Amino acid sequence: MVNIIIDTDLGSSTDDVATICMAYKYMRQGKANLLGIIVDRKGEQNAEFADVLNTYYGFPEIPIGLCRNGLHNPQIFSDYAGLAYAKDNKGNQLFKRTKTEDFPDDYKLYRKLLANQEDKSVTIISIGFLTSLSNLLESQADEYSELTGVELVRQKVERIILMGGKFDENDKTGEYNIQLSAEFAKKFYSLIPEEIPILYSPESVGNQIYWTRDQILQDFSDVEIHPLKQIYLACPEDIYQRMWDPLTIMTAVEGLDLFSWSEKGIVKLTDDFTLEFIENPEGNAMYQKVASKKQNEFLLQRIREIILEK
Repeated sequence: MVNIIIDTDLGSSTDDVATICMAYKYMRQGKANLLGIIVDRKGEQNAEFADVLNTYYGFPEIPIGLCRNGLHNPQIFSDYAGLAYAKDNKGNQLFKRTKTEDFPDDYKLYRKLLANQEDKSVTIISIGFLTSLSNLLESQADEYSELTGVELVRQKVERIILMGGKFDENDKTGEYNIQLSAEFAKKFYSLIPEEIPILYSPESVGNQIYWTRDQILQDFSDVEIHPLKQIYLACPEDIYQRMWDPLTIMTAVEGLDLFSWSEKGIVKLTDDFTLEFIENPEGNAMYQKVASKKQNEFLLQRIREIILEK
């Protein structure tokens, strides 16, 4: 069983929601243990939507941390977080929520969760901005651990699986999550211990995997209320939305064999805040390669199977 922390910019793209939904299904299968959800996008409504997901799937005890030192008003592609407060046509709350107390700060929850785990036992799935991971790495000793954030990560984290990068493309605009959280990314890459393995799921891989609105509504046609279904009913479809993030949790739980991988190497953050991959057999990084059309169809079908499993 894989111990997972999901670090997500929930509240904008539906691939984050799909990834978290998959985590619950993996938990029910006994394949994963979701220790906590870190919402790295500022805004209480985003953490409250995470609470909606926990409650809907029957895991209200999963703790949620919220970034309060992060990006100011980043772009929102699909504005669904408000569904945490939505009511049905009878005036009843559409989704139940569990949390009533304030959400802890992102780095505080990170520190609490990591301090309570065995050494080298935690996989961090980073599918958003690098704000919260940066806040963790900069943190100092507290009531949860005498270790600094860097020391705590070095001791407790087995690996990081990160959605980001454009390694197979001659694209100097960089990947969205990295570019937007540039200053936090700079801190992350300057502080992350070099021995921590980092597996990258580049934007170019997920670009090929499109779960359309029509298909989603058809897939959930026999379910009256579901978070993904309600998002696509309430919000206009973003035709550029792809299933980038689920590929990270599939890697964590189902293994590396689902994908083709680069050789080992080292990833550097350049001065223009793009990621550069340098092959090195002693390196700590690898990245997923763009798959064939047949493989992409399989990956989408696998995402749907996991989420739709009764």
